[in-house]
Amino acid sequence: MKSTLAKLSLISTAVFCALQSQVALAQNDGMKQAKKKEKIETIVVTSQKRIERLIDVPISVTNVGKEELAQRGIKKLKDIGDAAPNLTISQGSDFNSKIIIRGVGANSRNIGFDSRVGVYIDGVYLGQSPAINQGLVNLERVEVLRGPQGTLFGKNTIAGAVNLISQEPTDEFEGAVTVNLGNYDIRDYNLQLNIPLSDTTFAKVFLNKAEQEGFIENKMLNTKVGEKDETSGRINLLSELTDKLDLSFSADYTTQDRLAFSNMPLSDPFGGHPTDGMFGDIYQGTAADKYQYFQDKDMDEVKTVWGSSITLDYTFDNDFSVKSITAYRDTEMSIGIDVDHGPLNILNTFYTDAYQQTSQELQLISPDNADFKYILGAYLFGLDSTTVRDANGGSMIGIFGDPRLQPGRPAVAIDGEIETRSHALFANGSYDLNEDIVLGFGVRYSLETKNVDWSIDGSNSGFFNIATGTVIDERTDTNISPSFNINYALSENSQTYARVSTGFKSGGYNLDFITSEVLQEGIEFNEETVTSFEVGYKAELMDYRLRLNTALFYAVYDDYQVNQYIDLGEGRTALSITNAAEVITQGLEVEIDYQITDDFKINGAIGLLDATFDSFPGGGAGGSDASGNELPNAPKVTLGLGLQYYQEVPALSSSIMYRVDYNYTAEQYFMVNNDENYVLPGGDTVDFDKADNFSTVNARISLLSDNGTWEVSFWGQNLTESEHMVNSFRDFFGTILAGYAKPRTFGVETKFNF
Repeated sequence: MKSTLAKLSLISTAVFCALQSQVALAQNDGMKQAKKKEKIETIVVTSQKRIERLIDVPISVTNVGKEELAQRGIKKLKDIGDAAPNLTISQGSDFNSKIIIRGVGANSRNIGFDSRVGVYIDGVYLGQSPAINQGLVNLERVEVLRGPQGTLFGKNTIAGAVNLISQEPTDEFEGAVTVNLGNYDIRDYNLQLNIPLSDTTFAKVFLNKAEQEGFIENKMLNTKVGEKDETSGRINLLSELTDKLDLSFSADYTTQDRLAFSNMPLSDPFGGHPTDGMFGDIYQGTAADKYQYFQDKDMDEVKTVWGSSITLDYTFDNDFSVKSITAYRDTEMSIGIDVDHGPLNILNTFYTDAYQQTSQELQLISPDNADFKYILGAYLFGLDSTTVRDANGGSMIGIFGDPRLQPGRPAVAIDGEIETRSHALFANGSYDLNEDIVLGFGVRYSLETKNVDWSIDGSNSGFFNIATGTVIDERTDTNISPSFNINYALSENSQTYARVSTGFKSGGYNLDFITSEVLQEGIEFNEETVTSFEVGYKAELMDYRLRLNTALFYAVYDDYQVNQYIDLGEGRTALSITNAAEVITQGLEVEIDYQITDDFKINGAIGLLDATFDSFPGGGAGGSDASGNELPNAPKVTLGLGLQYYQEVPALSSSIMYRVDYNYTAEQYFMVNNDENYVLPGGDTVDFDKADNFSTVNARISLLSDNGTWEVSFWGQNLTESEHMVNSFRDFFGTILAGYAKPRTFGVETKFNF
């Protein structure tokens, strides 16, 4: 630790001296980077496909602009979870990335199961779980929309949307170099360039290299789990083809190799404690520390994501406009998992999932200056998903004593594909009844077809009784989802609204490691629907020093799709997707931005949530009734508080920014069964399923040059070193598992603008 601090100190001193020489050469009459602000800035968003004030939008929206992203030190989409109320983003493997809004969300590690929250970059849907953890550098803002979204976005999403908006290229040559160094050997290098190619064509280029040592130690292999090596790049091109036609082109590429953030085994797969179980003392036992374990294989994760899009905007003489968004995205992820989570070579699984998607969206947008405004849209979406999965018995597979288990042959082999074709028509509009009242409407027609060709061979799975068979099938879902809202202006800068919206998620197939019983009962599950009610109040008060956004919501989900591990007893589990009869989520969200003085501001957010399975007979362990249980990843309270202060330093022609963020999350469950803990055969109890409440503190101190040419920041994440549980589940062997928060990280970031 001391050596790391010494290195950081030397690096920061050298960088600071170099930058001071640059300041001496620079002109000092430029705009200050950290100028005083007497009022909060009026936020504009495009969540309704138009440029509007945030307070005029009849949707619960959190906006995080580029300045706040930098001030908080937010680098990846997974870091945005603390910035919005009732928003949770999983922190583990990208294979299982999950975004939960108002208690509702899902990962899509199963190619037959779609996510509930859509992530879009510049209007393009990013796809399934492995693709969503995007880098957030070079963004203008991030918009988090809560509630069903379908009448404004091409891809239908039933729980909400995260909208990423890139900074547009400009007509000036400029750039920035950023170096971020920290403990755990964090090394991030970033280059941004804005290049005018002609009088009418401009480009932005972004390149990034990120490396990090792991923070979980595998004592058996002497490796550090959590380490990563990522390279990414993005280019945005804007061309004014004519005075009425603009073309935007973007392309991005990410490749990542990591030993994924793993879960700790709390019990061995044969019912014992890691330190005293049947295999617990082999190789000196399984480590009891939350950040140490003994396994003969790490969780290797290799991911490649790339895509491109072309957007054409044409404006007619009557101010109507047409927009076309054409996109292609490609994702491939390979991962290897030690299923027994122990030191013996018993069973390993290997996954290779790939997704190729194309989309075409057309929008007709009416003029902004009319009382009746609307958007008409058509959307075509194609997704080809493939999976190859093998569960291979290791050298110790013979311990089961089952003659059906044949060494050298996969215990289970899966090979399959599913083709999804989605067609949609949508409309959204508003009518100004008078200066104070605006009526809004939306409607979406969806037609979605899925073709599956999938096979599983579990004939060598022994007493696990994994299925053997082939499924060739097709299903089609259609749906009409309307929405209505009314806005009432209490004053020029305060609005109330009421909104009723509906949403739809198509059915699908459970294409995973399933038992013979599950295959015989059928692997198809039905569509789910939602009806959501919301009222809100938004205002900019106290001479624009205070911004307030509030929303009260109530939503009913019918035939809610549940993807879970089912305990079969005798140390066996099965992966199941079923439809819960009804889920109800309700709660309150409040967001505040307050500019107390010219230099000091605070922002806060609180989310209150009650998300339960209102009716889910047979959904619990052993076929028990799960009705009344809380939804996984649905804490009843989330709270965030940020304090930010600027101090001028005339001697250095600069300012210092101090930023502290406090976040609180109430207790939550990770599984449908809502277990409180797990009692080991020896009588000891370990935490399982239920996570206690926790708090984290992040901080950042930045020295910013007045002319905007350089900045140096010292930062820290999880400064209180909270070791809270971030995941818990029962794996294939019945092993009890848990994952814990990333320990305290800190470092120095330097940026030079030119």
